[in-house]
Amino acid sequence: MSCPQDLPSVTTILSPWSDFSRVPEEVLANAAERGTLVHQACACRLIGLWSFPVPAEIRGYLDSFEKWLPIVADVALCEGELADHDYGYMGHPDLICRLQGDASLAVIDFKTPLAKSKSWRPQLAAYRELAVKRGLDVRRVMSVRLKKDGGRPIVNESTATVAHDFAVFRNALACWKYFKGGN
Repeated sequence: MSCPQDLPSVTTILSPWSDFSRVPEEVLANAAERGTLVHQACACRLIGLWSFPVPAEIRGYLDSFEKWLPIVADVALCEGELADHDYGYMGHPDLICRLQGDASLAVIDFKTPLAKSKSWRPQLAAYRELAVKRGLDVRRVMSVRLKKDGGRPIVNESTATVAHDFAVFRNALACWKYFKGGN
């Protein structure tokens, strides 16, 4: 499904509440590049495509991902673009899949930072809403924090708070539209 470029993304909408002003630009650029490489490698692995040679600086994150991967039973969507024209936003969930033992689907977002961010729960709730609007039976949402040292990732499930978290996202979206959207 293609999305008009004028729809703001989930991460753009939530960006005012992710303050990186104290982080040097070079550090942010390196983190963004690392995150992109990790996400590309995970996506290749999930959908069974040939993957590129793994740079040493992301090897540990991929080893961490491999420790989590066996709980994935089926992949419904990987790095896909979804849009909600009623609310007026779009997003790119990392993964929508069925986990071992579940009948329904889960939205998964892979993370590489050490610290958890408050913006992750509304992000996941917004992705879930996009998936549900597309007709996917998504009942679980979670971030999977991959570890640089290759250890077991940290999984933070926020399914119990998803209605509240989507309300937070809707408020952020309303603020974004008011201040940035020209409405």
